[in-house]
Amino acid sequence: MWQRLSTFRRGFASTFALNVFARGLSAVATVLLLRSLSVENFAYVVLFLNVGQFAGSALTGGMRMRYMRVEAERVSRGGSEQTGFALAWAASMALVLGVAAFFLVGLNLVQPAPAGHSELDFVVLAAAFTAGHASVELAIYHYQAHLKFIRAGIIDVARGGAILAAALVAELGIVESGPKVAACTAGAVLLVALIPCLPLARATLHARPLRAIAGDFGRESGWLTLYFLSSAGFAYATIFIIALGLDDEAVASYGAALRYMSIIFGPFPALMAVLRVRSSQQDIVDSTKLQLSMLARWIERAGPLVALVLVLTAVAAPLVIPVIDAGRYPETVAIFQIMLISAFFEYTMMPGPNLLLSQRRYQLLAGVYTVALAVQLLVVGLVASVEGVIVVTAASTAVRSVAWVMITFLATRVPMREAPQASP
Repeated sequence: MWQRLSTFRRGFASTFALNVFARGLSAVATVLLLRSLSVENFAYVVLFLNVGQFAGSALTGGMRMRYMRVEAERVSRGGSEQTGFALAWAASMALVLGVAAFFLVGLNLVQPAPAGHSELDFVVLAAAFTAGHASVELAIYHYQAHLKFIRAGIIDVARGGAILAAALVAELGIVESGPKVAACTAGAVLLVALIPCLPLARATLHARPLRAIAGDFGRESGWLTLYFLSSAGFAYATIFIIALGLDDEAVASYGAALRYMSIIFGPFPALMAVLRVRSSQQDIVDSTKLQLSMLARWIERAGPLVALVLVLTAVAAPLVIPVIDAGRYPETVAIFQIMLISAFFEYTMMPGPNLLLSQRRYQLLAGVYTVALAVQLLVVGLVASVEGVIVVTAASTAVRSVAWVMITFLATRVPMREAPQASP
């Protein structure tokens, strides 16, 4: 047991260090884009990045999570049979390309080219970035499941470096328009994705009969896909509502705050990676008592520290942010400070979704996020029609915070006799 805990401590340390470095690269890229692009072009790039990240999580997150959990549990039980990375990757790419084709056909029917040329370009570029982003995430999940946290972190750093390279191209004046910056970003991320994914796909292509892999794959992926669709929508819906109901200034202000929040969430992926893999281990999967103990210890230890750090960050924001953006987006300070409230709940209660997954309560988790997304769309949509971006942010933050509390509460409502059975 102590050896396992030591492995996860080292895994967190390495994942955290590499992830913070990767987020630092993305932060530098954000600063370069803020200073080198016009408001209109920066708003375009913000939407491009958020659409790609949203689609990558929403469309492929369920398959990715199912693959990771089965692989991590297999490794913890000492299994030697390889699972279907090739199938998971192929299915993910098919979903991304299928949805992109659907939107391209729809745009052509509504507004044929060349009048709709810019919209068609956006779909193609967003699809390319989504494919690269989702592929990188799948490779990261694979190596985390095998407890190879350093290798997973290096891939994350490479993706951050690719985004920074595209921003440098804009800073140097080689490209100046939003679509060209987006094209450079998509191409660079795709290149990074192919380096780990191609060897992994070749190694697992003939590991098991395709029919057997697909049968196992399809039984649990449905609810997990709905969960990721809802949770991704929950995470990104607000900026889309702002884009529809408010102006470019509001989109750019909110988008800049999101990029700053990515710095605050620097440790989040490392913590989530360790929790995701740890909650898939044999002892946790087989014991509800250990699951609840993990949750209680996490809240007790993380709550005070997270609160202190976020309060200090809120105090520093009015001094630091105007220096970064040269005062171009004054509303970003208030937006950022409000977002810190939901960050407290997300950090403090982050074991909740993973424990519901360990309990195999996929339908409940998907249902909670679907309801939360519907409430968010209703509340934020109504507010956006009459108020500005700051009030919209406050409404979205309130819904997000309540949702995290509800998920954590539900994760504790499992009778001890209903300990989940290990998956085959």
